Amino acid sequence: MENNTATKPKKKLHFWLWPLLIGFVLTIAGQFGGLIGEAILVRIFDPSDMWRFSLDYAAFFGIWVCVLLFCFLVDRPVFRTFFPARKGGLKGNTIKEFLLGILIGFIMNGGCILFAWLHGDLHFSVGKFMPVYLIVTFLCVCIQSSAEEMVTRGYIYQSHAERYPAWFAVTANALLFGALHLGNTGITVTSFLQIVICGVGLSLIVYARKSIWMAYAIHTMWNFTQSILFGLPNSGIVSQGSFLHLEAASPSFWYDPTFGIEGTIPSVIAEVLLCAWALWLIFRNKKKEA
Repeated sequence: MENNTATKPKKKLHFWLWPLLIGFVLTIAGQFGGLIGEAILVRIFDPSDMWRFSLDYAAFFGIWVCVLLFCFLVDRPVFRTFFPARKGGLKGNTIKEFLLGILIGFIMNGGCILFAWLHGDLHFSVGKFMPVYLIVTFLCVCIQSSAEEMVTRGYIYQSHAERYPAWFAVTANALLFGALHLGNTGITVTSFLQIVICGVGLSLIVYARKSIWMAYAIHTMWNFTQSILFGLPNSGIVSQGSFLHLEAASPSFWYDPTFGIEGTIPSVIAEVLLCAWALWLIFRNKKKEA
């Protein structure tokens, strides 16, 4: 895959495992720092379970700090890919691409939820509409989702893409992305496959749209839709504050009561469709350039 330096010659090869190990260390260090900050805020403000749930997402800010600091000191080309397009970042790092990613993420996850609801697997009640909570929590979810993207589709993917073939850059970060979720409650073969294919799709999006911001947005809205709008488990983590409340759920082809929408074949299909769209964009762009 390519980034904003893709037209330059490939950099000298390094051992392929290093970016994976560094990405893992940055994730652990960032989460540890974020949890310390969260513990301090909880001690000071003693928030309710609902707001504590939002803080759990915001704690991923520690990963932002670790990734940006590391890339600034060690890999400036990758560091620049996080910037807005007009500031030297990837040319697709624009508000327009971010908003398109929000729409795509909502359609993907919302579509899966709709089919599960139509099948009679999900029963909701409407909670109190709290716009401040929804806005703040959306920002917190964005911090969490973009932090994961900065490690995988940011540092690892870009570092490999500068030195190795495209298929390797995509596969390596997608597998690590799946591995980072292996400790989640209720993970299954299907849900692991869904997460890995999601990693592939988001990598292809970065390549096709030249935008890590779109990857941020798709990931953010997928998580926000299922966890905060509909109150469903997010990768096995039960929502503590949402607009709709899940009153009852039945296991079926369309829904996994433990892992949620992400534990189903329809969610795998949604991610495959994302991959197909990205591949279509890539081949179309190559034809235009020919």
